[in-house]
Amino acid sequence: MKTQNLNEKIKQALFSADVEVVKQAIEKISIDGNPLYLPLLFDLLNTMPEHEVELEIIKLLGSVKDKESVNSFMRAIENEKYKTIRKTLISACWQNGLDFSNFVPVFIDLVINNEWEVAFEAFTLIDNLEYLPNEDILNVSKQKIEDELPLATDQVKYFLTEILTKLN
Repeated sequence: MKTQNLNEKIKQALFSADVEVVKQAIEKISIDGNPLYLPLLFDLLNTMPEHEVELEIIKLLGSVKDKESVNSFMRAIENEKYKTIRKTLISACWQNGLDFSNFVPVFIDLVINNEWEVAFEAFTLIDNLEYLPNEDILNVSKQKIEDELPLATDQVKYFLTEILTKLN
């Protein structure tokens, strides 16, 4: 990372009424790679911006490579404020390839407790994990699945069974 401070001009440009100004700000963030802008990008995405802006943000989120960004993504995914963009955020997580293995139990909860599209994205993220979590997280995850399986709908059962297979 080159910069670890927020540039006020970029911050203001993100929320400009001019789509081109916003797109230029997103491009600048992409080049600088500063993870401190992620919450602002989540906020902007949550406002249902112009389609062009939305696509630029999604592209940027899917290409984030800074390991420190994992916690920012997880805070947003778990925050009810971002419920309307949760599916998009989870999709960006499996696209960017960062290591979310320590959060497998959170994604299992998302599979269990959310509508199909969010559940599918959470399932996809787990299914695409390059590394499995440590033994403690694996045990918590497996127990969570075993507890939920008898109560789950057919779709959720399928996801949970597949996740259990991956975790074994």
